[in-house]
Order: sequence, then structure tokens, then C-alpha cells
Amino acid sequence: MIFKELLDSVSFDEVERQIRIMYNYPETGNLGWYKIHFDMLRLLTPKHHDDANDDVCHITMEDWENGNEPHLHAFPMEGDLWEHSLTKEIVIAPDVKASNEEIAACCLWHTSFHGFVEEDRKKRFRLYDIDIDFMDRWDDDVYFEKYANKNFSIIRKNGGMIPTIKDLSPKRKKQLIYKLKESRWYRGYRSGEVKLRCAYKKHLAERYYRRMTDISDFIVKAIPAINDKANDNYLKTEDLCSLFQSELFYSEELTSFADEGTSGAKYLLNLILIYDMLPHFDRMIYILTTGEPIETMTEDDLALQNVLMGSCKSGDIIFATNPSLGRQIRINYATFNTRYPLIR
Repeated sequence: MIFKELLDSVSFDEVERQIRIMYNYPETGNLGWYKIHFDMLRLLTPKHHDDANDDVCHITMEDWENGNEPHLHAFPMEGDLWEHSLTKEIVIAPDVKASNEEIAACCLWHTSFHGFVEEDRKKRFRLYDIDIDFMDRWDDDVYFEKYANKNFSIIRKNGGMIPTIKDLSPKRKKQLIYKLKESRWYRGYRSGEVKLRCAYKKHLAERYYRRMTDISDFIVKAIPAINDKANDNYLKTEDLCSLFQSELFYSEELTSFADEGTSGAKYLLNLILIYDMLPHFDRMIYILTTGEPIETMTEDDLALQNVLMGSCKSGDIIFATNPSLGRQIRINYATFNTRYPLIR
């Protein structure tokens, strides 16, 4: 039996119960990301890769490092593209007495810990095309500056303004400096050294570009939808640039992996309500992407949008289309705190 067949033989409700038991998740612990991971793997088509770490996964009983009783172990089930992991033959050691649900929970725990789809691998190993030497990709100073500047170029071409460190509001600048001091970057330097001043500027710039990369990434994702007149969005690129002056910025992506009997909107609605998948900040902005333009809102579409807007004091939705999604829906959201909404 391969991993894909194992997943098809169990339900997530059964696997969720085993994850809570085997890995000591409390009843209130959020397993929504496991739900997404489980459903994504079930819909993914298995594909063998010759450069993967193995073609089999051994299920054994191993001792915990802290000396607790032996537990199920799945190896190797980390570090591969997930489409390959699905092809792995599940080989169970003779002394293992476990149900399919327990083995599936163990394998799922390992694949979610360290595995990839192609886009994840690009992000994890910094393989994006940003005109940078391969080894420099691991120098944070160089990488985040190059990455942010590539986004800045796109944003400027679409009418946006990018604040420099000097242009940041006093509150944002103070927050940036506080984060820098918190990192204790100055250890090893003597006070008053020229090297200390140079290092300070370098580390401050890194903090600036790292933050600007996160925010500009979200803005760049929204630009195609903003420019598509068919989506009838009221926000402009220049409005989104207000995010650069926000605080507590955080972005995330939720994608539906609904089966044939469930709509993408219904899937995400249930996921958000059951697992409380949205954070609760003063302000949020969503990029709601569907496979085709929503001409007539269904009951599930309306309910999903009501839940999104009800999770914050004020929010905005940017509607987008991407035919590759088919009947699925993707939500990119950004949470942030500002004194005023993006549009007043």
C-alpha cells in the first residue's frame, strides 16, 4: 500500500483524533492546518521523482528522546515534494500493532513538518529569479534587499509609493529600532567603533527590507486583481501602500481543497468556523480569488464574505480570478493595525 492509498482509506475525523492522542494536542488545539494538509494530499496526483530521498517509508516503533514509551515513527517521510511522498510504499515493521488511522496520523505529522509543493520549495530554498548569485541568497542583507526591490519596481509601475526608512512614521521607525535592539546584534563590538556604526546601519536596513518584503509581497499579489476592471475593485495600489506604515502586519494564505460534492466557499466557511482559522485584529484585507468571476452570489459565497468581514473592526475584500483554481477558492489575507482604515 502506498501513502496515497493509505490516506484514501481513512477520514480526517479519525486521523484528527489520533493526532491529538499521539502528539498530546489539547482539545482546544487548532488542527485546521492539518485538515488543509490532509485534504490537499488527497486531491494531489502522485508523481515519482528520481531525486527523492527514498521510494519507501518505514513504519517502526522508536523511543522518544525524553525517555517516554516507544511511539510510531515514519521514515523517511520529510523533505520531499509531497507528490512524490504519495508514491512511497508503506512498509510496516513486524512489531508495529497500529491501525491505518494511527499510521496515517504519524505520516501526516511528518509530511506537514517538512515537505513541499514546488512553490514552497522555491520559497524555502530562495530559488526565485531576483538577479542574485546563488550563495548570496543565504545572506539576509543581500537577499531581502534584492527581493524587496523587485517588488518595489512592480508597485511603482502601478502607481504606488515606497517609503524609505526616513519616510516611515516616527512610531514605525521606533518599532523597527526596538526590534533591532531586541536582537542584541551589537554583541562583539566596542562602543564608539566605526565598525559599530556601519554594522548598525546594515542591521537596520536588513530589518527594514525584511519587513518591506512581507508587505510588498502581499501588495504585488493584489495588483493583477486591482488592474482587472472585470473585478470592479475600489482599492488602488496607492491605497495598499498605506500598509507600509501599519503595525503588527501579518499575512497568510488559505486555499480550499474541496471534493466534488462541496464548493470552495463551503469548504473555507466550515474550515474557518470549526477551527477558528482567522486572527482577530483591528483591520484586515482579503484577496478572494475564484476560478471564474462570481456573477451571482450563492448562499455559501455570501456567508463566507460575512464571516471574513465579521472577524475585524474594519475590512476590505479584493476580488480576483485565476482559472487554474477551477472550483476551488483561495484567500490571501493581511492583518494589521492602523489608526484609520485604508480608505477614509
